[in-house]
Amino acid sequence: MEASILSFAVESIGKLLVEEASFLQGVSDEVRLLHEDMKRMEWFLKYAETKQNVRESVQPWVSEFRAIAYEANDTVEDYTFRIRKEGFTNSLKKCACIFRDCYIRHNLGMEIQSLRTRISNLTKHFGEYGITTIMEQEGSSSMQQQLKRTYSFVADQEDVIGLDTDVEILVKCLLNEGQVIYHKVVSIYGMGGLGKTTLARKVYHNPKLKQYFTDFAWICVSQQWQAKDILLGILVKLIPPQQRSELMNSTEEELAKRLHQILQDRTCLIVIDDIWSKYAWDSIKHAFSIAEEGSKILLTTRKKEVVLHIDPDGYHHQPPFLNEEESWELLQKKSLRKKSGEGGEDYHKMEELGKTMVKYCRGLPLAVVVLGGILKTKMNLSEWTIVHENVKSYLERGESIGQDEGEVSKILAYSYYDLPYQLKPCFLYLGKFKEDSGIDAVELYQLWMAEGMVLEKDRIGQESMMCVAEHYLEELASRSMVQVELQEEGWPAFPRFKSCRLHDLMRDLCLLKAKEENLFKVIDFGQVQQGLVDSNSLQREQIKHLRSLMLLDRIRLPDSSRGNFNLNNFKMLRVLTIECTSFGRHIANLKTEGIGCLIHLRYLSLRSSYSLKLPSSLGNLQHLETLDLHEAYVDRIPNVLWKMESLRHLYLPRLIDRNLNCSKLSLDGLSKLEILEGFDNRDCDSKSISKLINLRSFTATVAEKLEDLEIIIKSISNSNQLRVTQLSVAECYLNSEKGFALLEQMLFNMNLHILSIESGLCKQLPHYQSLPHNISPGLIQLTLQYCKIEEDPMGTLEKLPNLRKLRFWDGSFVGKEMICHAMGFPKLKLLMLDSLPNLEKWKVDEGAMPKLSKLEIENCRRLEKIPDGLRSVTTLKELRIIHMPQEFENRVQIVNGEEGPDFDKVRHVPSVVINLW
Repeated sequence: MEASILSFAVESIGKLLVEEASFLQGVSDEVRLLHEDMKRMEWFLKYAETKQNVRESVQPWVSEFRAIAYEANDTVEDYTFRIRKEGFTNSLKKCACIFRDCYIRHNLGMEIQSLRTRISNLTKHFGEYGITTIMEQEGSSSMQQQLKRTYSFVADQEDVIGLDTDVEILVKCLLNEGQVIYHKVVSIYGMGGLGKTTLARKVYHNPKLKQYFTDFAWICVSQQWQAKDILLGILVKLIPPQQRSELMNSTEEELAKRLHQILQDRTCLIVIDDIWSKYAWDSIKHAFSIAEEGSKILLTTRKKEVVLHIDPDGYHHQPPFLNEEESWELLQKKSLRKKSGEGGEDYHKMEELGKTMVKYCRGLPLAVVVLGGILKTKMNLSEWTIVHENVKSYLERGESIGQDEGEVSKILAYSYYDLPYQLKPCFLYLGKFKEDSGIDAVELYQLWMAEGMVLEKDRIGQESMMCVAEHYLEELASRSMVQVELQEEGWPAFPRFKSCRLHDLMRDLCLLKAKEENLFKVIDFGQVQQGLVDSNSLQREQIKHLRSLMLLDRIRLPDSSRGNFNLNNFKMLRVLTIECTSFGRHIANLKTEGIGCLIHLRYLSLRSSYSLKLPSSLGNLQHLETLDLHEAYVDRIPNVLWKMESLRHLYLPRLIDRNLNCSKLSLDGLSKLEILEGFDNRDCDSKSISKLINLRSFTATVAEKLEDLEIIIKSISNSNQLRVTQLSVAECYLNSEKGFALLEQMLFNMNLHILSIESGLCKQLPHYQSLPHNISPGLIQLTLQYCKIEEDPMGTLEKLPNLRKLRFWDGSFVGKEMICHAMGFPKLKLLMLDSLPNLEKWKVDEGAMPKLSKLEIENCRRLEKIPDGLRSVTTLKELRIIHMPQEFENRVQIVNGEEGPDFDKVRHVPSVVINLW
């Protein structure tokens, strides 16, 4: 794993030698020699990664390898920044500082000599292994090829075998079909990796349950559980979004009472996944007094004593281990489905090896899947033979993840050692995230990049570094070491993955190996009950080369327990996260002025913070790649962002008072910027957008000024790089001739994907216009609000070929009739009609909306009936009718044993929810 850290340092110093040559005059020879020494160390470590005996022999030196890599990169980078800064002073000051510059160069030379001596002391051991430079280079090349050839699409994330019977049993139990005893709680228990969560998920999404239960909630319970967090996590799934904010200030008792009432009034299915202790249940059980024939609980746990404690009379289900035939079938699905040569002698030998290796998994599905992930990357018999030999050797001498998992956990541990060297630190980094949490993919990529884990030499052609990071995650998912969630269908392919998560046992592996490698240390300030928490309480050596610091204000410490965080003590940081804080109140004496001295920062997140004052010294952060101010409330943004030439990802905040910003922010100079979110024409210069030549993702609000809207639309239309574009238009009054033309350009723009309009429009929408050269309009999601369209808009919108989500809100349409014609809305999956006061008739022709899966009708109080054409929309899975007249509701229900006039139109819909809130 140290090879990856060294690779980043080698790349970084090599770039500095080229890009900062003028600032390295006088010391370039020393830096170049250091660079070559580090290359030799890198080659050796890459070789060591492939040989278990060598890897174990160098283990005592790994902390020194890492320290040298970090210090070398920090030293050269710090020097170039200081000299570059002096270069901007006038010539008189340069003359005055000539002796200081010589002193700085002398010090750098001394530090480099010290580092080279330490490298020499390490590399003198290399000869013991008979390693030549040629061998090292070949090892490096083969490792890169191994990574690149496995970038295939990740499909079938959950290959499951033998669960159909289990699903059927549990569904019948939850529906009380053929049951003598009524079970309020249904439990799935068994050891880690047995497939409990996979089974629960298949039950949770079973169509039969959609017809019985009105509401669903899923909550994961971590080992460090908090009762309030569990209750809150369930409630947010059961109440409307507009009511969720009031929950945040509720006490635990208030949350319990509210949940108790909901479970009494409705028929809910609550899944409590991975509950570890009896005490966790005891802390929340008073909220789960469930009536007969009402709500149900489905829970999973590793411990049988937990399910017996929760409900001794409940239904307790233990999924069986896979038998040999099932294990082999699952391994084939994961590892042999795309292998060539089926039927040949080598293929049969691979099958024999596979049947031998799968026995080591002892029928545990997770172990089989992970073994399959390893073998999936091996293309021929020779490579399968090597895996077999390595697995046998590792089972004899390798370590388990836990104390009692035996050979099964050794299979999981071996999967880490089989990773290409680039991916080892990336995998271990996942252990830093909260247990049972979904990890946002883009945030993960940015952190990997900031930590130096994404290597530029892995780029193919002109692809971005974020694309390389996505390849890394794809490889981990392909090996079944990480579970990924794809972006929803139709979403532009940037990025392809929405989030990822770790299985509990794989997270245990992450934490175990990270501790062994001393990769990172997590200090949870939330666990501190008394005493000061501050930067001064950490030992100086602990923070001297600290690379990552995360301060998350999840608790409220009393004033006497808050510490004094002096950011000047953390000058070598690459990652700084300070989220959900009120500066000067919740983390006392944390001042933002010190941020400007953190010149090595690559990633800075002040997300969701408030009372935030950003200093002008922010412009010093020349290496910053990600600046995340999303949902932060900022007094003022200094106009220095244009100085941050390395910035790739920028998330702009909400301004508390726009009058405090004297001028609009300029983004000129950010030629490397790939993601820009939170752009607002009231705060930023719209003309800057056309100069962001590498922009791939763009989220903007345009208010009041049609001139700015015109500039933004032109910039979007002319871009060849954009992959995801979201635009919100407010108070622009598009009911003029110019406004109508701009509306036309937005609706039929190939580069605009998500559009929200909260402005008055003309009486009708423009007629559909196809783009030239067989290019389709890119719009996939459209929200209309306060638009006051008088003529039926469906004739235009139904022709948009890629539209998947359409929402009408708050008087967006004020006419009386809508018609969805045959073949219209070919890809629409979600349709919402909300607060359309004049709508009386809605007609749906047969063949319209052939892929519609969710329909919501809310507060359209004059609508007479459900359209007859919904009978033919066989894809419809969910219908929600909210705040509609009783007469309308009765038309789609069985009342007093009689079917309503519209019941037959929705009989095929698995989930029909009426008056949800």
